[in-house]
Amino acid sequence: MLTRVRQLLRVLLGTALVAGALLVTASTASADCVLIPETHPDGSTTWTEDCSDSGGDDGEDTGGDNGGGGEQEPTCDLSQVEGEGPPTAVQWCMGEEACWGNIPSLNPPETWEDLAGGPSPGEGYIVTFVVCYPSNPGGTWQWILPPEEQGPSLWDLAWQAFGNIATPDFTLAFSPPNRSFVNLDTWYWAEGPGDGEIIGESTGAVNAIATPDRIEVDPGDGSGVLQCPFTVAESDACHHVYAHASVDHPDGYPARMRLVYDISFTNNGEPLELDGLPTTLESPWVDGPLPVAEAQSIVVD
Repeated sequence: MLTRVRQLLRVLLGTALVAGALLVTASTASADCVLIPETHPDGSTTWTEDCSDSGGDDGEDTGGDNGGGGEQEPTCDLSQVEGEGPPTAVQWCMGEEACWGNIPSLNPPETWEDLAGGPSPGEGYIVTFVVCYPSNPGGTWQWILPPEEQGPSLWDLAWQAFGNIATPDFTLAFSPPNRSFVNLDTWYWAEGPGDGEIIGESTGAVNAIATPDRIEVDPGDGSGVLQCPFTVAESDACHHVYAHASVDHPDGYPARMRLVYDISFTNNGEPLELDGLPTTLESPWVDGPLPVAEAQSIVVD
């Protein structure tokens, strides 16, 4: 009987040490030292203070709601939790909240319902001590889906949808056709594309919408790039006057054009705004050599 009492006290003390150490770690996250857990064969856990500059994971590669890491930006300010928690802590974004928690959980599954105060909400959930800023800076024991199991974030889906926008093929058209003339208005337009929206879809409910904004034309004579209305039919809306013939360019001035779109995002049909997402999309430049000749004229007084 005495042996069983001692075993029970050891288990209870181990659980209390885990909870207490996590709470101390959360409240002293700005200190230079962290606590490293060590689980013993009897199920108890002890903590060793580590004052090396180990810090924590920066959260960029956890696969959670931080946009997938790598070159993409997270959806929250992960610097709020940088270095917090023991070395086993993982940092991730939960929407715009910066969170950290021990993943995998340091507690055995049979204790999870008691710690969280209720049954699991679904398959794959674990119970761990989670701190989130700004809503839960003190931390709580709770059921969570580990970040790597939460699927693509809205950030990920938005970039995926943006990458699936295909700008249309077109040619640089101009008038007069075939060649233009010095001191005569030359008109430009994009031949081929429509003037409607283009939709890029993701594997989720997020879409990227490209709305025509303008065409940009480089006449090729060194005068600079023209910003013109989005013109897809013959019109004088985009025009330029060449001051010199293209005698130094056997094929004509190296004129070029590209299409420019405004970008917006929706999630389930509702507007989606996340800092750092692209706001414009440009098509590749399309070349269109444009010969310019001198026009012979007779001046009569």
